[in-house]
Amino acid sequence: MMDNFLHVYIESTKVGILTARESGDYFFTYESSWITSLASIPLSLSLPLQEESFTPEISKAFFSNLLPEGQIRDYFASKNRVSADDDFGLLAVLGGDCAGALAFYPGSAEFTFEPGSVRYRQLNNDDMCKLLDEAYIMDPTFLDDEENTRLSLAGVQDKLPIAIRDGAIYLPLDGSPSTHILKPPNYRFPNLVENEAFCMTLAREMGLQVPDVSLLRVGEDDFFYLIERYDRNVDREGHLSRIHQEDFCQATGHSYRFKYEEGGGPGCRACFQVIDSCRTPLVDRIKLIDLVIFNYLICNADSHAKNISLLYDHGSNPSLAPFYDLVCTGIYPSLSSRLAMAIGGVYDSRDIDTKVWTCFTEQAGVASLKPVMATLNRMASEISRKAEEVAIVMTKNYGENEVYLQLVETITRRAEIALRQVENL
Repeated sequence: MMDNFLHVYIESTKVGILTARESGDYFFTYESSWITSLASIPLSLSLPLQEESFTPEISKAFFSNLLPEGQIRDYFASKNRVSADDDFGLLAVLGGDCAGALAFYPGSAEFTFEPGSVRYRQLNNDDMCKLLDEAYIMDPTFLDDEENTRLSLAGVQDKLPIAIRDGAIYLPLDGSPSTHILKPPNYRFPNLVENEAFCMTLAREMGLQVPDVSLLRVGEDDFFYLIERYDRNVDREGHLSRIHQEDFCQATGHSYRFKYEEGGGPGCRACFQVIDSCRTPLVDRIKLIDLVIFNYLICNADSHAKNISLLYDHGSNPSLAPFYDLVCTGIYPSLSSRLAMAIGGVYDSRDIDTKVWTCFTEQAGVASLKPVMATLNRMASEISRKAEEVAIVMTKNYGENEVYLQLVETITRRAEIALRQVENL
């Protein structure tokens, strides 16, 4: 059996090649021309520019993180007659538009990508309702035979990359770049899209850097969650291009299977060590501290390493990307309350006290506890009022929903606990 190849591109430039062996292993090798290019960047902190091929273990840790997880992965594997364990095969059928700037094209060892025109299919209201009514997953089954999508977004939540132009919604075809991500309601967790829109809006009000988000009404009672992609750029002529990014699992060389710290994934210390490689480490360290405290205050127990990313928007030294997937998991009794990433070595938020914040300060590489507690005090003092204001705006824009009051009450209780921690200092 001959080797199979996936050619890895950023826009129209080939950056490397994935080679699959008969054994099922695959490995990545940079193109020599990419290594010597003045415009070159590493695809990951775990994949530094080098002539030698990377081992299958290192290669898989990075590239597997570009694919969906769980039932969504199983669905697309079955649909495309590929094993759910076959990263290489899934990237071949889905890897046209991924998180970040990478696109994958199957072909012989001598393959050269020839850019064609980008293609989009405008979605009308009926199409949106059909997406909402898909029995299993948002998969555009209404497309014609010649309309093909090659779209891959990581994670366990159902989501769909789309493009928005002049207020109209389009589905990218043949791996054309998207501008936004669409998430449908999750019937296991009621009001999840409203929850995420609320928490992301609250994050912006609290000074965190987040993309623009909104709720998109479909039908009479349902909403999609809509988030603008920060890893895309539109120039003055309207040309859409991709910006490379990687999540903290990729940066630290961990498979998505190890995204939770208790399962062997990156913890706070490892994440703050990643910040040392950033273009502005001091600024990004403060931002990451703010994120940890904000997630604690909104009762988000699912902030794992795949929910934090780096953006390669100014050369080979990345910066901390805008934050995303901010949700109050505390309102769902069926979800674990144990933190995906421990704070100061503690997974149970009920055990967090001043001593724990002291330990967290050391993990974050900060010399003094004072600025961390000052940030906790400031955010805990402001967040209840800000949450009430966000609830008013959400109600005005999208109608009344009991979840907004539930979120305000949950966040307020946590803020009161945090303020007592500050008082005990």
